[in-house]
Amino acid sequence: MRELFFKCIGAILVLYTGAAMGWRKGNAAMRRVQVLADICAFLGAVRDDLHFRCGRTEEILAAAQQNTRLSALPLYFSDLASGCGLQTELDNALCRTEREIAGVTRREERVLLRGALEGLGGCPAQEEKQRLAYAQTRLETALDAARAEAAQQRRLYRTLGLSLGGAAALLLL
Repeated sequence: MRELFFKCIGAILVLYTGAAMGWRKGNAAMRRVQVLADICAFLGAVRDDLHFRCGRTEEILAAAQQNTRLSALPLYFSDLASGCGLQTELDNALCRTEREIAGVTRREERVLLRGALEGLGGCPAQEEKQRLAYAQTRLETALDAARAEAAQQRRLYRTLGLSLGGAAALLLL
């Protein structure tokens, strides 16, 4: 009797472990959606600051970073130097951000982010706004596709985790 009790407890734990693993993997599929939404919001904030305020590039990036509520996107634009060291520090900040989101986003999405931000301060404001608008539009399209893909993956991983946990629990019994 005691043996059966322990098998049932083990089966329940295996079932819950499989379900939890599927739930976790399903939630991880949503991280790309969160990062893309944050990128779009940040680019929109930079574009708004460029449109409504004249200022130095490092101030505009720092203000956009402070004014945008980001949940999954790490940014490093708050301490950029002004003057001739700006482009080097901007490149370093972009590299750090790209490294941290490399496992979540696709290469073309990171290229769009870099293309929108790396030329800031080096061309007229109107051209910068056009570049930001183009990148934001393309990333919003990618965001819509990522939402649909993540919803499918989320359902699949949750169902698969629960099914595999149930199968393992039956084998244990």
